Amino acid sequence: MLSARKNIIWKSKPHTKSNNSRISYDYIIQKIKNRLFLPRFLKTIKKFGISGFSGGNRVTLINNGDQFFDQLFNAIEQAKLSINLETYIFNSDDIGWKLAKKLSAKAKKGIEVNVIYDSIGCINTSATLFEYMKKMGVELIEYHPVVPWRKYFNLYLRDHRKLLVIDGSIAFIGGMNIGNEYAGKKYGGQNWRDTHIKIEGPAVRDIEYFFLENWHRQGGAFVDISKYFPVLKPIGDTIVMALSSHSRRRIKPIYQTYLAAIANARKYIYITNAYFVPDMRIVKSLIRAAKKGVDVRILLPAKSDLPFVQHASRYLYKRFLKHNIRIYEYKKAVLHAKTAVIDDIWATVGSSNLDRRSFNANLEVNAIILDQTFGEKMKNQFLKDIKNSDEILLEHYKRRSVVQYLKEWFCYRFRYLL
Repeated sequence: MLSARKNIIWKSKPHTKSNNSRISYDYIIQKIKNRLFLPRFLKTIKKFGISGFSGGNRVTLINNGDQFFDQLFNAIEQAKLSINLETYIFNSDDIGWKLAKKLSAKAKKGIEVNVIYDSIGCINTSATLFEYMKKMGVELIEYHPVVPWRKYFNLYLRDHRKLLVIDGSIAFIGGMNIGNEYAGKKYGGQNWRDTHIKIEGPAVRDIEYFFLENWHRQGGAFVDISKYFPVLKPIGDTIVMALSSHSRRRIKPIYQTYLAAIANARKYIYITNAYFVPDMRIVKSLIRAAKKGVDVRILLPAKSDLPFVQHASRYLYKRFLKHNIRIYEYKKAVLHAKTAVIDDIWATVGSSNLDRRSFNANLEVNAIILDQTFGEKMKNQFLKDIKNSDEILLEHYKRRSVVQYLKEWFCYRFRYLL
């Protein structure tokens, strides 16, 4: 679904990706006093050809739905020039309609509001919601519509990002879609356990670029680029690199950054992931880290909205548990977060799961944060979450039923499709 603005200016490239706040690896090493993990990690990602850290950012950790939607709605109300939203799911429930009306009100006032939503993710969303926003002046793109007879149709390639950029200066990215599942008690939601971050500062330019690059590829229109890329002065002292994965790219920056971080960990690796079906390269990297004495812990959901994926994930438990990797299943609510923290200094938050679909097929967006204060917050949240979890022990896992084993075995056979 795509509506057209008047006076459209079509361009082959909506933006030249430049960022004057880029910082060198030498500067990062001098600024962050970490001699064990950081130099080796930076050296590894340099070999992969990955770069793009920027300084001067402020990053706010958001660990519950009420906090997320409070900040989301407040940021939208403060918008003066542009609002860009990209989401996998945009439900037509209470939260979805509340957001749709806020976006529409801004569009009616003349603010440029652009929304990309995934066709599969929104397959159950009422068309009335999108028709209402379109009528009110919101620009909409349906990513890869489910139209099998259309040329280049591909059901497998999906837009799994969850990002919002306000006035080119504030960005939200993480695991939360637009729906009641992610909201807390304040909004009458289901209070799924998820994580988002709010970024202010120069790193927002990269996230804005990711959105506009996709918008342009899908046939979107651009009018005034100055509304999207203001001059961003340093607002904090956190070092951030925004990363985007795309099936067309030979380099898989989110995947390769994960590998580099795991390989160079010295103290601990704490991973929280909703859909955890990693390839053997990541599995072996985690096992090697554990053999070196690194404290490796993985937090996964006890109850999942995708049981097929959960069965496939559990098939790997024995391999991990045999090598002293500790596994926990979060039982307080549905766990949907996609985060990791390593050695207090490296953290990532975003939309990417540790599975083949995220790394090879989906559009994803993650942020890498190099900051000890933020890393400690992430670690503390992880330790808090495992208090609401059951630890999986090898002896108990071996005693699972034959039926359960067959479910796991069968689902894991189809891991390439998950």
